[in-house]
Amino acid sequence: MEKSKILVLEDNKIIREGIKEYLEENNYIVEEVTTIEEFYNKFIDDIDIFLLDINLPDGNAFNIVPKIKKNKKPIIFLTVRDEEEDIINGLKIGGDDYITKPFKLSILKARIETVLRRYKNENGRFIYYDKMVLDIEGTALYIDGNEVELRPKEYLLLETFMKNIEKTLTRDFLMEITWDNYEEFVNDNTLSVTIKRLREKLEIYGKNIKTIRGLGYKLESYK
Repeated sequence: MEKSKILVLEDNKIIREGIKEYLEENNYIVEEVTTIEEFYNKFIDDIDIFLLDINLPDGNAFNIVPKIKKNKKPIIFLTVRDEEEDIINGLKIGGDDYITKPFKLSILKARIETVLRRYKNENGRFIYYDKMVLDIEGTALYIDGNEVELRPKEYLLLETFMKNIEKTLTRDFLMEITWDNYEEFVNDNTLSVTIKRLREKLEIYGKNIKTIRGLGYKLESYK
């Protein structure tokens, strides 16, 4: 099986070398760069996935996202910046996942595998959940081959859940992702009502959107 190639942009030598050693032991090819300048001087067309620290000696890694996304390649941000606003910004500009430091290398490997699987399905066009398929390019949902009509906000919520299975997503996070700048009509009940409608439309899968009391919601893995 051909090995996936990863580029790690990280200025911390201990973290960078630890990632490289662990991933190479697990059948990946790892390229390293420590600055944005080095990134631009690197041949990146053959990279399968990018792991990017955000705060770098010569700038912010958010600025190189357009170059990566132009080539339709996935990105996982690695950073000590765990503020919700930073996470939301990272995902909005094209990040496929966001891992805060410190993290377990086994968790990083699992996240890499998940993102790569998603991209191998026509560069991430489809997300699968048992017999439920989300067509990101066509903004459509299919259950057992039949299209399910979703309102725009319901679709955005479902896409967010399916990209973050088993992650607890706060109410504020979901509202920020779904309603830009908290549109004027949004109130505390709007999210609850939208998720209730989404659960109903997802039929048997709707029960897997769990309410995490006092925090938000989580889409559990299908069992």
